[in-house]
Amino acid sequence: MQRGTTKGITVARTTAGRDFQQVSAPRVAAAPVIHSVVATTLAHALESPADYPDARWYWAKRDGRVTALAMHTPPRPFHVATVDTHVARAFARRVLTDGLQVERIGGLVTGALAFAETLAFETGGHIRVVRREGMHDLPRPPRHPEGVPGELRPARESDIPLLDAWARAYLDETGTEAPPRFPLQQWVARGDMQVWEAAGGAVSMAHASRPHGGVSRISWVYTPPEERGQGYAATTVAAVSARQRRAGHRCLLYTDLDSPASNRLYQRVGYRRVGDSCVLSLTRVR
Repeated sequence: MQRGTTKGITVARTTAGRDFQQVSAPRVAAAPVIHSVVATTLAHALESPADYPDARWYWAKRDGRVTALAMHTPPRPFHVATVDTHVARAFARRVLTDGLQVERIGGLVTGALAFAETLAFETGGHIRVVRREGMHDLPRPPRHPEGVPGELRPARESDIPLLDAWARAYLDETGTEAPPRFPLQQWVARGDMQVWEAAGGAVSMAHASRPHGGVSRISWVYTPPEERGQGYAATTVAAVSARQRRAGHRCLLYTDLDSPASNRLYQRVGYRRVGDSCVLSLTRVR
Protein backbone atom coordinates (compact mmCIF):
# COMPACT_ATOMS: atom_id res chain seq x y z
CA MET A 1 0.00 0.00 0.00
CA GLN A 2 1.40 3.39 -0.97
CA ARG A 3 0.30 6.89 -0.03
CA GLY A 4 0.70 10.45 -1.31
CA THR A 5 -0.63 13.82 -0.15
CA THR A 6 -1.93 16.81 -2.15
CA LYS A 7 -3.26 19.94 -0.40
CA GLY A 8 -4.83 18.10 2.52
CA ILE A 9 -6.07 15.23 0.35
CA THR A 10 -4.29 11.95 0.96
CA VAL A 11 -4.35 9.43 -1.88
CA ALA A 12 -3.52 5.80 -1.24
CA ARG A 13 -3.12 2.91 -3.65
CA THR A 14 -3.06 -0.85 -3.29
CA THR A 15 -2.98 -3.86 -5.56
CA ALA A 16 -4.68 -6.00 -2.91
CA GLY A 17 -8.38 -6.22 -3.64
CA ARG A 18 -9.28 -7.44 -0.15
CA ASP A 19 -7.59 -4.42 1.42
CA PHE A 20 -9.47 -2.12 -0.92
CA GLN A 21 -12.74 -3.88 -0.13
CA GLN A 22 -12.32 -3.10 3.56
CA VAL A 23 -11.39 0.52 2.94
CA SER A 24 -14.05 1.18 0.29
CA ALA A 25 -17.03 -0.61 1.85
CA PRO A 26 -18.30 2.34 3.94
CA ARG A 27 -18.03 4.69 0.97
CA VAL A 28 -19.86 2.29 -1.34
CA ALA A 29 -22.60 1.84 1.26
CA ALA A 30 -22.96 5.62 1.66
CA ALA A 31 -23.15 6.36 -2.09
CA PRO A 32 -23.89 3.08 -3.91
CA VAL A 33 -25.08 4.63 -7.17
CA ILE A 34 -21.90 6.53 -8.06
CA HIS A 35 -19.76 3.62 -6.87
CA SER A 36 -21.67 0.88 -8.69
CA VAL A 37 -18.99 0.39 -11.35
CA VAL A 38 -16.22 0.20 -8.74
CA ALA A 39 -18.19 -2.22 -6.55
CA THR A 40 -19.15 -4.62 -9.34
CA THR A 41 -15.64 -4.60 -10.82
CA LEU A 42 -14.07 -5.25 -7.42
CA ALA A 43 -16.47 -8.14 -6.79
CA HIS A 44 -15.45 -9.74 -10.09
CA ALA A 45 -11.76 -9.15 -9.38
CA LEU A 46 -12.03 -10.81 -5.97
CA GLU A 47 -13.85 -13.74 -7.51
CA SER A 48 -11.47 -14.10 -10.47
CA PRO A 49 -8.19 -12.38 -9.55
CA ALA A 50 -6.34 -13.92 -12.49
CA ASP A 51 -8.51 -11.77 -14.78
CA TYR A 52 -7.14 -8.61 -13.17
CA PRO A 53 -3.39 -9.11 -12.80
CA ASP A 54 -2.57 -5.40 -13.11
CA ALA A 55 -5.45 -3.93 -11.08
CA ARG A 56 -4.71 -0.88 -8.95
CA TRP A 57 -7.23 0.43 -6.42
CA TYR A 58 -7.18 4.02 -5.17
CA TRP A 59 -8.91 5.98 -2.45
CA ALA A 60 -8.71 9.56 -1.25
CA LYS A 61 -8.97 10.78 2.33
CA ARG A 62 -9.72 14.24 3.65
CA ASP A 63 -9.68 14.95 7.39
CA GLY A 64 -9.10 11.24 8.00
CA ARG A 65 -12.24 10.16 6.14
CA VAL A 66 -12.44 8.26 2.82
CA THR A 67 -14.14 10.64 0.40
CA ALA A 68 -13.59 9.12 -3.06
CA LEU A 69 -12.59 5.96 -4.91
CA ALA A 70 -10.88 5.22 -8.20
CA MET A 71 -9.44 2.20 -9.97
CA HIS A 72 -7.34 1.11 -12.92
CA THR A 73 -8.13 -2.34 -14.28
CA PRO A 74 -6.46 -2.62 -17.71
CA PRO A 75 -7.52 -2.79 -20.46
CA ARG A 76 -10.49 -0.84 -19.09
CA PRO A 77 -10.20 2.95 -18.66
CA PHE A 78 -8.97 4.45 -15.41
CA HIS A 79 -12.24 4.96 -13.52
CA VAL A 80 -12.79 8.09 -11.40
CA ALA A 81 -15.81 7.80 -9.08
CA THR A 82 -16.08 11.39 -7.86
CA VAL A 83 -17.38 14.80 -8.94
CA ASP A 84 -14.96 16.57 -6.60
CA THR A 85 -12.46 18.20 -8.95
CA HIS A 86 -9.83 18.67 -6.23
CA VAL A 87 -9.90 14.97 -5.42
CA ALA A 88 -9.87 14.01 -9.11
CA ARG A 89 -6.77 16.14 -9.64
CA ALA A 90 -5.16 14.53 -6.59
CA PHE A 91 -5.79 11.10 -8.14
CA ALA A 92 -4.19 12.32 -11.37
CA ARG A 93 -1.11 13.66 -9.58
CA ARG A 94 -0.73 10.34 -7.82
CA VAL A 95 -0.87 8.55 -11.17
CA LEU A 96 1.82 10.88 -12.50
CA THR A 97 3.98 10.22 -9.43
CA ASP A 98 3.57 6.48 -9.93
CA GLY A 99 4.53 6.81 -13.60
CA LEU A 100 1.36 5.00 -14.66
CA GLN A 101 0.51 5.26 -18.36
CA VAL A 102 -3.20 6.09 -18.72
CA GLU A 103 -4.70 6.36 -22.18
CA ARG A 104 -8.41 6.28 -21.33
CA ILE A 105 -10.37 7.73 -18.45
CA GLY A 106 -13.94 6.97 -17.45
CA GLY A 107 -16.35 7.99 -14.72
CA LEU A 108 -18.58 10.86 -13.70
CA VAL A 109 -18.06 13.71 -16.15
CA THR A 110 -16.80 16.40 -13.77
CA GLY A 111 -14.27 14.15 -12.07
CA ALA A 112 -13.12 12.34 -15.21
CA LEU A 113 -12.56 15.64 -17.02
CA ALA A 114 -10.60 17.18 -14.12
CA PHE A 115 -8.46 14.03 -13.94
CA ALA A 116 -7.82 14.07 -17.71
CA GLU A 117 -7.09 17.80 -17.80
CA THR A 118 -4.48 17.40 -15.07
CA LEU A 119 -2.73 14.62 -16.96
CA ALA A 120 -2.97 16.56 -20.23
CA PHE A 121 -1.50 19.71 -18.67
CA GLU A 122 1.46 17.80 -17.25
CA THR A 123 2.14 15.70 -20.35
CA GLY A 124 1.08 18.07 -23.11
CA GLY A 125 -1.56 15.56 -24.17
CA HIS A 126 -4.81 16.00 -26.05
CA ILE A 127 -8.23 14.94 -24.71
CA ARG A 128 -10.95 13.44 -26.88
CA VAL A 129 -14.44 12.35 -25.91
CA VAL A 130 -14.87 8.68 -26.82
CA ARG A 131 -18.32 8.07 -25.36
CA ARG A 132 -20.97 10.02 -23.43
CA GLU A 133 -23.15 8.01 -21.08
CA GLY A 134 -26.26 8.71 -19.05
CA MET A 135 -26.69 7.17 -15.62
CA HIS A 136 -30.30 6.13 -14.95
CA ASP A 137 -32.20 4.73 -12.00
CA LEU A 138 -35.69 3.28 -11.69
CA PRO A 139 -37.68 5.18 -9.04
CA ARG A 140 -40.87 3.11 -9.35
CA PRO A 141 -42.02 -0.28 -10.69
CA PRO A 142 -41.18 -0.61 -14.39
CA ARG A 143 -43.73 -0.23 -17.16
CA HIS A 144 -43.99 -3.45 -19.15
CA PRO A 145 -44.57 -3.13 -22.91
CA GLU A 146 -47.88 -4.61 -23.97
CA GLY A 147 -48.36 -7.35 -26.51
CA VAL A 148 -44.81 -8.72 -26.51
CA PRO A 149 -44.94 -12.52 -26.73
CA GLY A 150 -42.71 -14.76 -24.66
CA GLU A 151 -41.41 -14.90 -21.12
CA LEU A 152 -38.32 -14.20 -19.06
CA ARG A 153 -36.24 -17.14 -17.89
CA PRO A 154 -32.79 -17.68 -16.39
CA ALA A 155 -30.09 -18.40 -18.94
CA ARG A 156 -29.02 -22.03 -19.09
CA GLU A 157 -25.63 -23.57 -19.66
CA SER A 158 -26.76 -24.56 -23.15
CA ASP A 159 -27.29 -20.86 -23.91
CA ILE A 160 -23.67 -19.91 -23.24
CA PRO A 161 -22.35 -20.18 -26.85
CA LEU A 162 -25.20 -17.96 -28.07
CA LEU A 163 -24.78 -15.46 -25.23
CA ASP A 164 -21.04 -15.31 -25.85
CA ALA A 165 -21.67 -14.40 -29.49
CA TRP A 166 -24.23 -11.80 -28.43
CA ALA A 167 -21.84 -10.31 -25.85
CA ARG A 168 -19.12 -9.90 -28.46
CA ALA A 169 -21.61 -8.32 -30.87
CA TYR A 170 -22.68 -5.97 -28.08
CA LEU A 171 -19.08 -4.84 -27.55
CA ASP A 172 -18.60 -4.29 -31.30
CA GLU A 173 -21.80 -2.26 -31.64
CA THR A 174 -21.35 -0.11 -28.54
CA GLY A 175 -17.58 0.37 -28.67
CA THR A 176 -17.39 -0.70 -25.02
CA GLU A 177 -14.00 -1.87 -23.78
CA ALA A 178 -13.94 -5.64 -23.41
CA PRO A 179 -13.49 -7.13 -19.93
CA PRO A 180 -10.51 -9.44 -19.43
CA ARG A 181 -12.85 -12.41 -19.75
CA PHE A 182 -16.58 -12.95 -20.12
CA PRO A 183 -17.64 -14.68 -16.85
CA LEU A 184 -20.73 -16.09 -18.52
CA GLN A 185 -20.55 -19.44 -16.78
CA GLN A 186 -20.50 -17.74 -13.38
CA TRP A 187 -23.34 -15.40 -14.33
CA VAL A 188 -25.45 -18.27 -15.62
CA ALA A 189 -24.73 -20.48 -12.61
CA ARG A 190 -25.79 -17.70 -10.23
CA GLY A 191 -28.87 -16.73 -12.24
CA ASP A 192 -27.53 -13.24 -12.98
CA MET A 193 -28.06 -13.57 -16.74
CA GLN A 194 -31.63 -13.63 -17.98
CA VAL A 195 -33.04 -14.16 -21.46
CA TRP A 196 -36.37 -13.46 -23.07
CA GLU A 197 -37.68 -16.52 -24.85
CA ALA A 198 -40.23 -16.37 -27.65
CA ALA A 199 -41.31 -18.97 -30.19
CA GLY A 200 -39.10 -21.56 -28.50
CA GLY A 201 -35.85 -19.62 -28.61
CA ALA A 202 -33.91 -16.87 -26.85
CA VAL A 203 -34.38 -13.47 -28.51
CA SER A 204 -32.87 -11.01 -26.04
CA MET A 205 -30.63 -10.94 -22.96
CA ALA A 206 -29.82 -8.76 -19.95
CA HIS A 207 -27.52 -9.10 -16.96
CA ALA A 208 -28.26 -7.92 -13.41
CA SER A 209 -25.28 -7.57 -11.11
CA ARG A 210 -25.28 -8.75 -7.55
CA PRO A 211 -26.34 -5.83 -5.36
CA HIS A 212 -23.76 -3.60 -3.70
CA GLY A 213 -25.11 -1.07 -1.26
CA GLY A 214 -28.55 -2.21 -2.36
CA VAL A 215 -27.92 -1.28 -6.01
CA SER A 216 -28.05 -3.77 -8.89
CA ARG A 217 -26.67 -2.60 -12.24
CA ILE A 218 -28.50 -3.75 -15.38
CA SER A 219 -26.18 -4.22 -18.33
CA TRP A 220 -25.31 -6.39 -21.34
CA VAL A 221 -28.73 -5.65 -22.82
CA TYR A 222 -28.71 -7.05 -26.34
CA THR A 223 -31.15 -8.18 -29.01
CA PRO A 224 -29.76 -9.53 -32.30
CA PRO A 225 -30.61 -7.45 -35.40
CA GLU A 226 -33.06 -10.00 -36.81
CA GLU A 227 -35.18 -9.81 -33.64
CA ARG A 228 -35.25 -6.04 -33.21
CA GLY A 229 -38.28 -3.81 -33.53
CA GLN A 230 -40.57 -6.19 -31.64
CA GLY A 231 -40.16 -4.80 -28.13
CA TYR A 232 -37.95 -7.62 -26.86
CA ALA A 233 -35.22 -5.40 -25.38
CA ALA A 234 -37.68 -3.17 -23.51
CA THR A 235 -39.67 -6.07 -22.14
CA THR A 236 -36.48 -7.90 -21.08
CA VAL A 237 -35.19 -4.85 -19.21
CA ALA A 238 -38.60 -4.31 -17.60
CA ALA A 239 -38.84 -7.94 -16.48
CA VAL A 240 -35.27 -8.11 -15.16
CA SER A 241 -35.72 -4.78 -13.37
CA ALA A 242 -38.99 -5.92 -11.79
CA ARG A 243 -37.26 -9.08 -10.59
CA GLN A 244 -34.50 -7.06 -8.92
CA ARG A 245 -36.96 -4.65 -7.32
CA ARG A 246 -38.99 -7.51 -5.88
CA ALA A 247 -35.80 -8.69 -4.22
CA GLY A 248 -35.50 -5.25 -2.62
CA HIS A 249 -32.77 -3.84 -4.87
CA ARG A 250 -32.48 -0.45 -6.55
CA CYS A 251 -31.86 -0.66 -10.31
CA LEU A 252 -29.25 1.33 -12.19
CA LEU A 253 -28.15 1.31 -15.82
CA TYR A 254 -26.00 3.32 -18.21
CA THR A 255 -26.96 4.41 -21.72
CA ASP A 256 -25.05 5.77 -24.68
CA LEU A 257 -26.24 9.39 -24.95
CA ASP A 258 -25.47 9.35 -28.67
CA SER A 259 -28.04 6.58 -29.17
CA PRO A 260 -31.46 8.28 -28.91
CA ALA A 261 -33.32 5.02 -29.59
CA SER A 262 -31.87 3.20 -26.58
CA ASN A 263 -32.46 6.20 -24.33
CA ARG A 264 -36.12 6.36 -25.38
CA LEU A 265 -36.43 2.63 -24.76
CA TYR A 266 -35.32 2.90 -21.14
CA GLN A 267 -37.42 6.00 -20.54
CA ARG A 268 -40.50 4.10 -21.70
CA VAL A 269 -39.73 1.40 -19.14
CA GLY A 270 -39.55 4.09 -16.43
CA TYR A 271 -35.85 4.82 -16.02
CA ARG A 272 -34.85 8.41 -15.29
CA ARG A 273 -31.54 10.09 -15.94
CA VAL A 274 -29.78 11.00 -12.69
CA GLY A 275 -26.26 11.79 -13.86
CA ASP A 276 -23.74 11.76 -16.69
CA SER A 277 -20.53 9.85 -17.17
CA CYS A 278 -18.06 9.60 -20.01
CA VAL A 279 -15.05 7.86 -21.48
CA LEU A 280 -12.17 10.10 -22.56
CA SER A 281 -8.99 9.29 -24.44
CA LEU A 282 -5.69 10.98 -23.73
CA THR A 283 -2.99 11.20 -26.36
CA ARG A 284 0.36 12.15 -24.90
CA VAL A 285 2.81 14.19 -26.94
CA ARG A 286 5.76 14.11 -24.56
